Amino acid sequence: MSTERIPRHEAWRRMYQANRYCRHLSQKELNQRVRDVFLNNLRLTPEAKIGLPPMGPDGLRGMELWTHVLEEMALRHGPYPNGFTRDILHSEPFPDLVGALGRKAASILSTRGLEPAEVFIKFGKAEHMQALFERGSMRIQSASYYATPSHNGAILDDELSLPLSLSLTRDDIVKMVLNPQDVPNEPLDQRLDITYSAGTDYWLYCVTTAVEPRLFVDFQADACVIIQDRERFQRLVTLQGAQHFSDTGHRHGDAIYVDPLLPRTAIIDVPMSKHFRYEYQKEYRFVWRPIQPRSNLPHVDVEVGSLKDIAELVVV
Repeated sequence: MSTERIPRHEAWRRMYQANRYCRHLSQKELNQRVRDVFLNNLRLTPEAKIGLPPMGPDGLRGMELWTHVLEEMALRHGPYPNGFTRDILHSEPFPDLVGALGRKAASILSTRGLEPAEVFIKFGKAEHMQALFERGSMRIQSASYYATPSHNGAILDDELSLPLSLSLTRDDIVKMVLNPQDVPNEPLDQRLDITYSAGTDYWLYCVTTAVEPRLFVDFQADACVIIQDRERFQRLVTLQGAQHFSDTGHRHGDAIYVDPLLPRTAIIDVPMSKHFRYEYQKEYRFVWRPIQPRSNLPHVDVEVGSLKDIAELVVV
């Protein structure tokens, strides 16, 4: 008995056809999905060229999602490039990954031999990164700050809520209702939009565990602080935070990236979660959540002490 062998991309197309989870999206929403998947897959190589992530689990998943949006476009509009308009990738400025800043960043990071998840990195302007390196000077922003319209696409985000959008079949609906016998027998296709809320504004400080030169470009940074002793840094931030943030609950850990069309769970922890479009950033978050709900929190400036013995300052 022979077993059919098909190319991986064809297997992914068949899997999508069996679960067409983008079918309920408007064309504008599908265009955004295409952009999110495309940009999340981009990397800046050590040679300062645009490339793709390594073909490990994350890289393969990114390619699978890209194949899915291509298939949804083909099902709606016919063979590629039908349906693809200029607005998809140019609805906002495209990051200049291979410009002067990107070339410098790729060269600098590639010489250090850093491994992902072994360090924390904070990107920013040189004057702020020097203050962080020398005095541990940190500005801890409110979650609401990140919705400021002037931020670019890599920073702009609603950190107070996270929406999901699902397309439900009749079988899905039957599993969710108390009286399945009341569900009509004819085929159903119901859109369900759910928004999870943080319930309060909160304070947030973020670093990354990714060694990605494109983050210099995304954050419009000309410097970074590479923190080699992660545990020491965590202790410093936690101890200093306890002095500045009373009546709060504190947590820190890797951000949980949520695909709004394919959530892994119905339990969404908003302060520790982000939309999957930012997954390439591999964020590590420090969160202080007020016990009593508050809104429009001010930023808080703290100093955790010199990082010179546990970090390196890099200026491009």
